[in-house]
This record gives sequence, C-alpha cells and structure tokens, in this order.
Amino acid sequence: MAAADREHPDGLVVVAPAPVVDAAAAGVERGLDALREIVADGSWVGTPNALSPEHVEWPAIDEVAIATRKGRVPPRDFVWTGPEGLSVGAAGSFPAIHLIRTRRSAVALDGVTALPATAFFAILDRLLPRPGVPPWDVLPWAPRVHPVLFVHRVDGLAPGLYLLERAPGALEALRAALRSSFAWEPAGGASPRLPLFLLEKGDARPLARFASCQQEIAADSAFAVAMLAELRDLEDGPWWYRRLHWEAGVLGQALYMEAEAAGVRGTGIGCFFDDVVHETLGLADRRLRDLYHFTVGGAVDDRRLTTTPGYVDAVRRRA
Repeated sequence: MAAADREHPDGLVVVAPAPVVDAAAAGVERGLDALREIVADGSWVGTPNALSPEHVEWPAIDEVAIATRKGRVPPRDFVWTGPEGLSVGAAGSFPAIHLIRTRRSAVALDGVTALPATAFFAILDRLLPRPGVPPWDVLPWAPRVHPVLFVHRVDGLAPGLYLLERAPGALEALRAALRSSFAWEPAGGASPRLPLFLLEKGDARPLARFASCQQEIAADSAFAVAMLAELRDLEDGPWWYRRLHWEAGVLGQALYMEAEAAGVRGTGIGCFFDDVVHETLGLADRRLRDLYHFTVGGAVDDRRLTTTPGYVDAVRRRA
C-alpha cells in the first residue's frame, strides 16, 4: 500500500457555550506545549483508505504548506464593525438542524430554475458578518473575501456581473483595483443596507462556464460566484494566505445552507481559471486574487445515487 499523504493540521476548534470557549482558549494559549505532548503521545486508531494504487507527488503543495506555516504571534484583539442584528427578509423558514442534515452538493443544475430577487438578496445578506452571529464569529478578523456574482436567473434583477462588499470601507479600494469601465451601480431592488453593486449588465453564462473549467453547472445555475480575496501585504506574513481560504470556505458553507433554505441547491467548484476572472475584472496587480468558485440553482437528481437521511448510522446505533 502506498504511503498516506502527509496531513497539515490547521486549527483546533472548540464548540461549546461562550464561557467554556473563552476558558478553553485561555488554557490552550498557556498550555500549548503540553497539548502538543498529549497529541504526540496519543494512540492513533484506524488505517487510512488508499485512494489510488500509486502515490502521486505534488511538490508544490508541500512547498506552499511550508511557506504558509504560522509561527507563534501575539494574540490580536478584533472589534466587529459590521451590521448589527440578523438579516433582512428570509430565504426560508427551515430550522438549522434540518438544513445541516439535508444539505447535499448538487451534481447538476437544470438551467431553468430562477430565484426570486427577495430570496437572492436574503442569501447575500447572510454572507455579511455580524457580531456574535455564527458562522462569522469563528473568524476573528475583518472580512477580506468579496463575492463576485455571475447572475443568470434572478427574477427582477438584470443578468450580469455584480460584487458584494463584505467589509465596511473596502469599496474605495475595490473600485480602484477593478476595471475602470464598471458601473458600480447599487443593485436595483436591494435594501440600501445590502452593499451589492452592478458592475456590468449582460449574459454572464459563457464567462461563468469558461472561468469554471468549462463546467456547465456554473452556467446552468441561478447565479455563480467567484470569491475575490484581498491579499494586500498578507498582514503578519504568508500564513494569512491559509486564513483567506478558510474565509472562502466559510462563505461556501453559508451558501450551501442558504441555498437549501431557499429551496435550491449549491455546490463548490474547485476547478477554475483564476486568470480568466482576473482579466475580466481588470486586475493589474496581485492585491486581489480569485480563491474559490461556487454555484447555486435548481438541482437535477442523479438517479444513480441513493440518498439516506443524514447521520442515519448514528440514529440506528441509538435505536
């Protein structure tokens, strides 16, 4: 059997009520060396599955992992400056536990289903971080990833390219970095508190398809997303690059949940041509980079697959 791929742990996550989390965070910071010893002395159970008969070396992955490794840095206080309260409107009325258990990635989209503008705006509103509102309270830094939206089928909204500003005060820098010919008009029908801007009207389906490695799912959706990250000087060092990917991943999970709540389905797109997006947006330097793609629309069920309820094995064990 081929050797297992090397793993790179990125973080320790404590899920508990706030007082427990605060106490755990303080304890981990003081006892990190002791925690390392406990982990190192642990008895690991199980055998990793072999995904293929041969191990393929990807040296670039190890190089990036080493270059973006985080050393010990002083803790930094962070003060939220985003909107207060929950979102305006509602994408759906399902309880969170239902959405979490039923969430699935779409394998194909029908190219027909449209979203009402109210549902679309509600989905985007929930991508804005708010103090003490999950999942954004797990990221202790100001938002640095802004969705560029390829809008195809949203009733009441013109098709085209849009951008959602997720950090107050980022608009000026975004406008300076992107193509000068973009309109930057507030999206028609959106709440004034939703910082959604029309960049350019038109059929964005061919561009979304091409930018996502010619995958039809990016054009058959109601809308697709390219997540544009602010690299700036990467603050304290290259290790911030990983955190930008974390933020893009949390955005993707939020889109998964909100798509389910709106009665449609989403899926992440790992294969994309970032240079195509950069050229389309007129990016002349590396201050902004495309990190991740996503798409949302009416799902087409794959009859070859069998779907069982989430956590079905755990339910059976309890029974």
